[in-house]
Amino acid sequence: MKKMKKIGAAILAACMVVSMAACGNSATTGDNGSQSESSSNSGKTDIVIAVDADIDTLHPANFSTTVELNILNQIYDTLMYMNPDETHDPEPRIAESYEISDDGLDYTFHLRDDVTFHDGSKLTSEDVKFSLEMYQQSEYQGYEVDGLASVDTPDDTTVVCHLEYPYSPFLLGVCNVHIASKSYYEASADNFVSSPVGTGPYKYVGRNKGSDITLEAYDGYYRGVAAIKNVKFEVIPDEATMAVALQTGEINFADIEPASISQLQASKNITIARVDTSAFSYVCMNLEKEPFNDVRVRQAINYALNRENIIAVCYDGEAEVNSNICAKTRMGYQDSQLQYTYDVEKAKALLAEAGIETPYNLGEMLVAEKYSNLAAVIQNDLKAIGLDVTIKVAEFNSFIGDLTSGNYTITALNMTLDGDTQSLEMAFTTDYIGMANNARYSDPEMDELFAQAQKEADTEKRTELFNQAFSKAQDEAIYAVIGNPLELFAYNNSLDVPEIAFEGAYFIYNFSWK
Repeated sequence: MKKMKKIGAAILAACMVVSMAACGNSATTGDNGSQSESSSNSGKTDIVIAVDADIDTLHPANFSTTVELNILNQIYDTLMYMNPDETHDPEPRIAESYEISDDGLDYTFHLRDDVTFHDGSKLTSEDVKFSLEMYQQSEYQGYEVDGLASVDTPDDTTVVCHLEYPYSPFLLGVCNVHIASKSYYEASADNFVSSPVGTGPYKYVGRNKGSDITLEAYDGYYRGVAAIKNVKFEVIPDEATMAVALQTGEINFADIEPASISQLQASKNITIARVDTSAFSYVCMNLEKEPFNDVRVRQAINYALNRENIIAVCYDGEAEVNSNICAKTRMGYQDSQLQYTYDVEKAKALLAEAGIETPYNLGEMLVAEKYSNLAAVIQNDLKAIGLDVTIKVAEFNSFIGDLTSGNYTITALNMTLDGDTQSLEMAFTTDYIGMANNARYSDPEMDELFAQAQKEADTEKRTELFNQAFSKAQDEAIYAVIGNPLELFAYNNSLDVPEIAFEGAYFIYNFSWK
């Protein structure tokens, strides 16, 4: 499954090919582009969406996986919607307008007065204040409100966010905050998590653990009732099973893996959408364990990876080679930052310099099942320089638990830390050990670079701070990044799906049957 886009982040899956718009997606239909609209879909008002893992929680602020995010995005609304590529002005949602003070320290949001929760209670500014403060306390999503000092509510429809310092990414982050009911939480903290009540277009109906989650359209939704009335998220961990279910029509929409593309493109009833993301595929080493506390060993592993081959084999070519955790389109990336290339002899020399006598057993490479093929290719690359690993496959949530607790030696996975480049601090800074800093790396200089970038208002100066941080990360080989996968979606041709935004967030409210 996809571990959140943020842990703030994330462990995601990966995908794709072809040229794409810089902010959006491209879509192709199977059977050389021919489209087939089945008459059986005419008038449909239900949809079945495949997800590759079950949820652990539906807490609006303490979620940590992409599956949880995609479900919560249907149940909860936000103050405003901002396309993650930041090329569009924010669209009104719960807030119909906003203002930013000249000094950049105060953000004032003016709320609609017709927004209700799914239990019929009216949303007020106190609910917004409660939600913002809840995010401040979240170990997973707290970065969304970085810089927030306090919240005032002058009246029921006005919210004023006071910042500690000017912070340009604040608007993007605050537009991702799910607005929840304060009174519902106070009535039952347990129900608040297990039976969520939001203001979004869909209300929670129920869950069969390990099987499915169901939603239905909320009749009182302030933007109008959704065209799709009934939604089922069906848990299908096996990619091959998911692909067959898409072809037979059992499933209508799914986030898929590259291995399924050729099979699905052969079907005239399936459309494939390719979406650009800032996700990265990488090898993660636990720096608290030998021999990964030696930078030369980490550098050797970076040079050992045949990234072009890994992307061809594991991603069907649907990714861009990049050894840098910062995607080439993001602020802070510089061509001057070290790019690791495939160099077996250099890798061997670095191991010898580090005193590693080969063959050397690194122990277990712990991976989730979905990354087992990726692990097998990496295993061969490591073997070529004299490093042996035994692949251990774990259930996804167990894998995440071991990863974040440091109960592993080496692993391989995909992750995305989206939004502003500042979110990449979660992979490098001390405060995020046990969350997205899976290498368990701690360095005061790195912490300070990201702390300065967070407060720097000047774009050029901020870019240079990021350049220093990523140059340091590359030189120290903190991670062995492989590349930036695209994200793939497949859906029935009779389903009208508008452009899926950068990073792959989708909203069923915008879907309809043709």
